[in-house]
Amino acid sequence: MLIRDLIKKIENIYLLESEFDFDNSGANIVNFDNELKNILVCLDITLDTIDYARMNNVNMIISHHPIIFNSIKNINDDILSKKIKLLNKYDISAYSMHTNFDVNIKYGMGKLVKDKIFSKNEISSEDYLDTFKIKFKKFGIGNIVSLKKSLDFDSMVNRIIDNLQIDSEKICYFAKDKNKPIKKVVILPGSGSSDVDKVIEVKPDLFITSEIKHNNIIDLLENDIMYINATHYGLEKHFIEYMKVFIEKIVHNKVVDYYLDYL
Repeated sequence: MLIRDLIKKIENIYLLESEFDFDNSGANIVNFDNELKNILVCLDITLDTIDYARMNNVNMIISHHPIIFNSIKNINDDILSKKIKLLNKYDISAYSMHTNFDVNIKYGMGKLVKDKIFSKNEISSEDYLDTFKIKFKKFGIGNIVSLKKSLDFDSMVNRIIDNLQIDSEKICYFAKDKNKPIKKVVILPGSGSSDVDKVIEVKPDLFITSEIKHNNIIDLLENDIMYINATHYGLEKHFIEYMKVFIEKIVHNKVVDYYLDYL
């Protein structure tokens, strides 16, 4: 199979048109007509990731975060330039699935994380902070989960640590009243700063995301909304295992994964 053929199959489900305006999902550095050898799935393309790919005879890396995010004016000796040079040197293609993966309601990041935290039997209803349609398909971000039975804050923290396999020393949380029962939860993997106002509008008992600003935390607490920072990596690393299985169903090539254990 050619790299372009795999990309076509991916983009039939994860439409590039659904990515956010600021994003750069898709073919970042790609040799479309290369025959697929091995594929590596990761969250971020680091120098170590590229070295691991080279050692495993990988010629296509599929990452969640784009390796090229902002405009490039020159290629010198900075880290990004080194990555680009190494990818070209070893003829390794870099393809990313970022916000077009996040907003996919059936096969995206929100559903992936939600299903790891809650079972279907626990949920009474679901909604989204924001939705939109492209080609008659619905996309959404910010999973709103209403529970059949309330949970307490401490058990919710422990559940996230256990179910998402996060180091307890890396997770942080804030609650004005830890005794308040949790019945409504908003889950927004990645950064939730830009959507805090929308979260406050729907008035959940708990907001699960990663990095937000100090003033966002104050706003949440003053609106009696608990907040759990499950870390950006802790919430989104599950892309790796999910996408590895997804790709293995399409191709018979070897698919390997790479985790940044220090995050």
